[in-house]
Amino acid sequence: MERRQLTPDLPTYEIGWRFLQVLDGVSEIQYRTMEKAIYEYIRSPKDPFNWKEPEDWIPRLLTGDSRDLALRFWRRSKHLVNPRHTFGPYYLCKIHQLSSIQNGVIQLTERGKRFVAGNEKLLAEMDDYDGLLLILAEVAAKGPARRRDFEDSYAEFCRTLTTYAADSSISSSLINRLNNLVARRLIERTGHSYQVTAMGLEYLGRYGGAGSKDAPNPTIARFASENNTAVRKKLAHFLQNMNPYMFEHLIKLLMEKMGYENVEVNGGVNDKGVDVVADIELGISRVREVIQVKRHRGSVGRPVLDQLRGSLWYFDAVRGTIITTGRFTKGASDVAFAKGAAPIALIDGERLLDLLIEHNIGIRRREIRILEFDGESLSQFETADGSDGPVSATVANE
Repeated sequence: MERRQLTPDLPTYEIGWRFLQVLDGVSEIQYRTMEKAIYEYIRSPKDPFNWKEPEDWIPRLLTGDSRDLALRFWRRSKHLVNPRHTFGPYYLCKIHQLSSIQNGVIQLTERGKRFVAGNEKLLAEMDDYDGLLLILAEVAAKGPARRRDFEDSYAEFCRTLTTYAADSSISSSLINRLNNLVARRLIERTGHSYQVTAMGLEYLGRYGGAGSKDAPNPTIARFASENNTAVRKKLAHFLQNMNPYMFEHLIKLLMEKMGYENVEVNGGVNDKGVDVVADIELGISRVREVIQVKRHRGSVGRPVLDQLRGSLWYFDAVRGTIITTGRFTKGASDVAFAKGAAPIALIDGERLLDLLIEHNIGIRRREIRILEFDGESLSQFETADGSDGPVSATVANE
């Protein structure tokens, strides 16, 4: 069996069709020249460039037709197609035969036109080939779950059916495919967890059989998804309304579940802005960490972070963490890992819910046993002509 070549650096499909719309009618030489010019600067940069700002680097690095084409990709795609990153979109076109070269000019094929038009059957065919249907089925069956919960089944798919074998290739391609499904609103990401959406369940119900024999029953998956969302909201409501002192002890329990040792709640009036103190092993070293918890709905700003950072010396700590049921301001996020300063990790409300669920705090997991007919296992008892089974000579002669 010939192994399939997955699309490397798989983009979102919106990026793919916007890339195709610009590429249609461009000479192959012009595209290759632009691509080569950009690659030369990537391989041996003479000056540092912010590749996220094409309006800045394109006029500085490129000239002539290459500059014009690069700006066209960036502007006509509404800033979705960065000419620095056309490798994935180009191979999407190549692998799925969305474009072809006619007399030196790149043109959309009939498949390409259907892709740009958003033909769902074609998208499902592409999803099946590139492993997205398998991943969607896994998210529906296991979500809310983290990326690592889908890695084993996806790795088996890659090593069995595709040319991908290295762990790094498999891991990066899984990330790309999850991002693709999120962009299409077939799954949603909350913190570090993924779960299927109603739209994803409907899509899976129409095409899931092509992606995985273990695709869950859409009705059951929908019930599980709605139930898990409701439980998450109940847990969030409980956190917002629990006693602040007991909230600190809840965080203490969480830290212990996460592998921290010597975890202590730092009570007292002069707590230096530190609520919990703990030790954690980092490689071959054991370090002390201080944690401040904020049980409120608002945003935690930079002053709170500065206060915690200034208290590290008092507890002989080398790093800190702020945990809140709310959010963080941009000012706090910008300086959390400032160069030359002690690192301060920021755990917002959504991430806190992820951690509590991951470590089974405040939730109980229940499993439902579902029976499914397995005709494949019974195929050994069928005859070649499709009859119910072997007939004895005695019966046949009657």
